[in-house]
Amino acid sequence: MQNKIKILLVSDTTHFALTDVYYGYTHALKALGIPFKAYPFHHFKDILNRDICYQMMHSEAVRKDLGFTHVMFIGGLNIPGFVFKSLYDVKSVVVATEDPHTFDPLKDKLDDIDYYFSNEKSIATSDQFDNTYYCPTAADTFTCGSLPRNNLDDKYHSDVLFLGAMYPNREKMLSGILSAVKKYGWNFKIMGHPGFMKEENPLWEYVPEENFDVNGNIVTVPHEETVKYYNGAKVVLNFFRDTEWNPRTNDMANPYNSDKFEAQSLNPRAYEVPLCGSLQMLEDTRKEARQVFNEDEVAFFSDSETLASQLEYYLEGDGVDKVKDMTMKALLKVSEGHTYLHRMKSILKVIEKDLK
Repeated sequence: MQNKIKILLVSDTTHFALTDVYYGYTHALKALGIPFKAYPFHHFKDILNRDICYQMMHSEAVRKDLGFTHVMFIGGLNIPGFVFKSLYDVKSVVVATEDPHTFDPLKDKLDDIDYYFSNEKSIATSDQFDNTYYCPTAADTFTCGSLPRNNLDDKYHSDVLFLGAMYPNREKMLSGILSAVKKYGWNFKIMGHPGFMKEENPLWEYVPEENFDVNGNIVTVPHEETVKYYNGAKVVLNFFRDTEWNPRTNDMANPYNSDKFEAQSLNPRAYEVPLCGSLQMLEDTRKEARQVFNEDEVAFFSDSETLASQLEYYLEGDGVDKVKDMTMKALLKVSEGHTYLHRMKSILKVIEKDLK
């Protein structure tokens, strides 16, 4: 049945958001031999007006001579409603990766979306919707992989790494381990999007110069560089997003999850770090954390105290001898069941029903 499917794969509109997901599904479609065409929206909009890009994408999707059966939107948050409403016989597939934090804008368009694959189980399994399906985040075996640390430049090396956006809950947790960092002299790096921190925050000391441009502005760390930092770290910290605070409003009110869907599911980092062969310390605050991983594969923590204790154990104590075995078990688990190839197969099982 898959040979009847032809997909137009549309990236998110921004360079830094979800490009890893977009390329992950690109690689998966190639590996599966599914006919598709990639539409890298994030590149086109640098050349053309965004509205023109939407019109071009829509025109290409519905051209009979191209024969697309489905348009697969990665993220889909910024896609105008007219696109979903006027695809005619072509089916729309949205692969959401930011639920439940930014669900409301897409919830309002669900009636016009044929298949909505949510990364959040609480949304995918809700009785409120008929067209939602569960599709967890994943890792890309083409871009994530264990690299020999000796082959990496020194800038990629660290004892403890956090790479991501500095939400308030993460800032609080990281501040709580500074005494241990100083006590043991760990090479501690904070990278990604630290700009939400106040200028006087002592955590700025641990943001390296490569996270800034020549004018001192924070720059986004591209995914191909992120993977190198993961590989060079002994321990990668994985905190989940603050469920209340939203970066668009910069306060403790999130207007984009009005139904208060519970955040249960994992982020892409949970799968990418194991593929890179580093030890993941995973925040134990979501139901899926222990449903996917166990203590033989990752180290769990729930607050600053348990995080500091776990760091001491695995960097300075008896846990040092356990790390190699743990990281290998975690790598095998992800590679055998949590890559974009596995996710694409699951999506195909659902959408090919149209063609029967």
